[in-house]
Formats: sequence, structure tokens, C-alpha cells
Amino acid sequence: MTVKLQILIAVIVVFSLIYLIRMVRANRLMLRYALSWLVVGVMVLIMDLFPSIMDRIARLIGIKCTMNMLFFFGFLFTLGLIFVLTVAISRNTIRMTELAQELALRDKENRELREMIGDGRLP
Repeated sequence: MTVKLQILIAVIVVFSLIYLIRMVRANRLMLRYALSWLVVGVMVLIMDLFPSIMDRIARLIGIKCTMNMLFFFGFLFTLGLIFVLTVAISRNTIRMTELAQELALRDKENRELREMIGDGRLP
């Protein structure tokens, strides 16, 4: 990897991390969802600044081409992110169903109370 490319990658990653932190501070992104991106950004920055680390990790795992290792880790990260987001969506769907049911029950209670008041059954 050329020095120009390393500098370009480092600048892009640093600006991305700054933007990510600003989004968290402005409450446009929850910290628990930003943490994985922060970790990946820092790891990419470290590997960009010290490319020999990527070669060592690739050899340790048994991958001959460093780029294949990066694609493999990118694939694993994507799978993990999809899983985490699927769990979050499932939780939110269950919560929305519970809230809709609770709202329907309260709406029914309110209608019954109005009918009782209109019929004069309540003192």
C-alpha cells in the first residue's frame, strides 16, 4: 500500500469517526449502535498506520492474501451488524404490538366509561 493511499484512508477514517461522534452527541445516533462503528474505525485506523499488523494477522489465521482477510472480516462485521439490527427490530416490533394492545384496551375502557356517564350509571 502506498503512503498516499495510507494517508487518504487515515483522513477518511478520522473524519468518519468525528462525524460519528458528532451524531452521537447530537442524539441522532444511539451510542450502542455507534460503538461497533467506532471499534471498526479505530481498528481500520490502526491497521492503516501499521500495515504489518494486517500481514501478521493474516498469516496467523492462515489466509495468504491480506485483502482476502479484510474482505472476510468485513463480511463477519456485516453479518454481526445485521444480526444486532435484526434483534433490535424484533424487540421494537414486539414492543409496538404490546403498546398497540395496551392502547386498544385503554380506548375500550374510555368508551365504556363515557357510555356509563352518558347513561347516568355513574354517580
